[in-house]
Parts: sequence; structure tokens; C-alpha cells
Amino acid sequence: MYKLFISLRYLRNRKISFFAVAGVAVGVMTLIVVLSVMNGFDRELRNRIRGTLAHIIVSKGGMYGLENYKQVVEKIKAFDHVIACAPYIEGPALIKLRGRKEFVYFKGIDPNAEACVSDFESYIAPFGNQPGDLLKTHGEKNTASAFGGTELLRTGSGEPEKFPQSFIQNGEQIVLVTLKEWDKISVKPFIITGKFKSGMYDFDKNYIYIPLATAQELVGSKEENAVTGISVKLDNYRYANEIRDKLQMVLGFEYYVQTWEDARKTFLTAVMMERRVMAFILFFIVVVAGFNILAILTMIVLEKSKDIGILKALGATTQGIMSIFLLNGLLISSIGTSIGVAIGLFVIFRINWLEKFLYTISGWRPFPPEVYYFNQIPTEVNALSIVLIAGIAILSGVIFSIYPALRAARLDPVETLRYE
Repeated sequence: MYKLFISLRYLRNRKISFFAVAGVAVGVMTLIVVLSVMNGFDRELRNRIRGTLAHIIVSKGGMYGLENYKQVVEKIKAFDHVIACAPYIEGPALIKLRGRKEFVYFKGIDPNAEACVSDFESYIAPFGNQPGDLLKTHGEKNTASAFGGTELLRTGSGEPEKFPQSFIQNGEQIVLVTLKEWDKISVKPFIITGKFKSGMYDFDKNYIYIPLATAQELVGSKEENAVTGISVKLDNYRYANEIRDKLQMVLGFEYYVQTWEDARKTFLTAVMMERRVMAFILFFIVVVAGFNILAILTMIVLEKSKDIGILKALGATTQGIMSIFLLNGLLISSIGTSIGVAIGLFVIFRINWLEKFLYTISGWRPFPPEVYYFNQIPTEVNALSIVLIAGIAILSGVIFSIYPALRAARLDPVETLRYE
């Protein structure tokens, strides 16, 4: 019992110990806040990438190499857990809109089928559009419709909510120019009938949706049923790898069968590595706090050598003296960790309020939406990560207490008290 009493007394009387507590608290808080924000960014990015793709993508060599896709769709639908399929044609083109020429990608889709395999319908809903609007034709020449990304259709600076006039409006004509049969130029006009916003800047800037049949005419597909690929949706994504492998075996290796994670593997891996490197770098804040604990306890051992000698003379064991300083390190790290977790969770749950408050008083926005393309800072609290961070912080405090504890335990009471 005396060990805990003495440890608490040293902690209370030595005000410098509070700096060690603060160091641990800052390290734990920083780790929790940064990792939660990084996890939130990762979740949002994955959701947005997934929204532009399907669970599984089936394609074949060549830009429009998947012929007789209806037969392939029938084979795919025969598999368990497959609930929807949607063919598409995708390719590069030049676009002319209001005299501006840009390089884009067109994606020819059946809008009703596409809405069943991706988040296409949610992308166009904020602008008052329905999937069927893409199938409307206009004028005597039956000009096809097109949906453009908000960034592609933007004609000036500003946010859509504040400056709707800075966008190309519905009813305006655009022209797509692409290769036809690989040796001819194909030019086709379209009427903008809607916009979409996926939340992925590159997609909203570089893509335009057009009807599937019109896309086949645009590229001059020799086969009426030739498409670039087939998007497949499952009832549960956890079966994706299993279904992917089975589809590959049934369709043959001339087909490419990928999950959406396979299709964006490089980008997702880069994001994951960035998150891990960030956690590794920030962990050194906790290490620095551990060195503070070591330095402070070593100083206490030097100052309290007389008290340690008296305790040993009164019968305190070597293990008992060690326990005093190990308990001191445990208390410092535990209190600091508890404070850090509490402040970290408060910051996470109020981070958007704090950002708005900072923007109001200073005019500076740490996470500008035009840069990060998020309306608010995404966060995701992972209970396992918090427990792991707290455990490592507490363990670090105990580990860094071992040296001063050993030094105190090895003090010779005779030498210590000789001149007293």
C-alpha cells in the first residue's frame, strides 16, 4: 500500500510531472484526431469511387471488344448473389461546348440499368433529373441527350449553390468528336438535359453520360451488341472475390473480371500507405512524451535518493522501490492517456463546428471544400484503434519508467545515508 501512496505523493508534489502528463495527452489526442479524420477521408473516397463503379466489372480486350454482351449478361445473372447487370461503352472524345474544346471521356449507358448497379440516380437527383431523362430526344433530327459533370459544365468560378448561372444550362447543345472504326472521325451533337455530381473531381470534370445506343452509333460499332464492359451488382459485396473468380473460370481468360477495388488498386493502396505512414510519424509524439517521463523520473530518483535510502533501511525491498517508480510512470501515462482520449473524442465530434468557428473569427478554413471536395470534414471513430492507441501510450509510459526504477532500486542505503 505504501508504494501507491508514495507514487501519488511524488506525482502531486512534483509539478513538473504535469508536463509529462500533458505530453502524453497531446500525443494521444493528436493520434486519435488525425487517424479518425484519415479514416473518414478513406471511407468517403472509397464510397465515392465505389459509387462511380459497380461491385464487379467484366470487360474484354479492346475498347469495344465485348461482343454479344446480352449472352454474357445471361451467364452472369445465373450466378448466386448477382442482382443486376448494366452494359456500358466508354471511350475518349473531344467535346465542344460554348466554343470551348476539351478532352473528355464519354460513357454510354442504359440509364435505368446503370441506376441499379451504381449511384448514378443519386448523382443526378439533386438537379431534379431522372434516369429516363437521358433517353429523351430533341428536335426534328432527334438529337440525343447528355448528362455532364458539374465541373465539366462549369463556365466560371464559384460554387453551384451560390452561382448557378456559372454553369451550362439544360437545353444547350454540345458536340462530341471521337474515332469511328479506328480510321474515321465521328462527330455527333447532343443536348444537355442534366448534370451529375459524384463527389470525385476527376470524374465530374472529365466524364459525360450519353445513351448506350447513341454511343454505339458514335463509335461505329460493327456489332450492334458490342460494348466496353458490363457492370455487375451483388446483394452483398463480401462475396465479390468469390464471384469474381468463378466468373473468370466460366467466361474464360480472354475476359477481364475485376472488383472495383481491383480497378482502383493503385490509388487505394496509396491512400492506405499514407494513413499508415501518418500514424507511424505521429506515434513519435508519444515516444517523446515517454522520454519526458524517463527524464522526470530520473530527476526524482536523484533528488529523492535520501528518501529511498531511508525506505531501504526501514526494510523496503528492491522490488518495492522499483514498484514505486513503475507505478509513477503508469499513473502519468494513464492520466495523460485518459485526458488525451477525452479531448480527442471531443475534437472529433465537434470538428466541423470548430472549423466553422475558426473560419468565422479568422477567415481561414483548414479544410476548404473547393480543395478537398467535401462539404464537411469526414471522421470515423474506430473503437479498436482508440483502445490500441491508449494501450500503446500506457505501455510506453511503463517501459520508459524501467530505467529510473532500476536506478532507484540499485541505490545502496549505506552509501546514501553515510553523510546524513
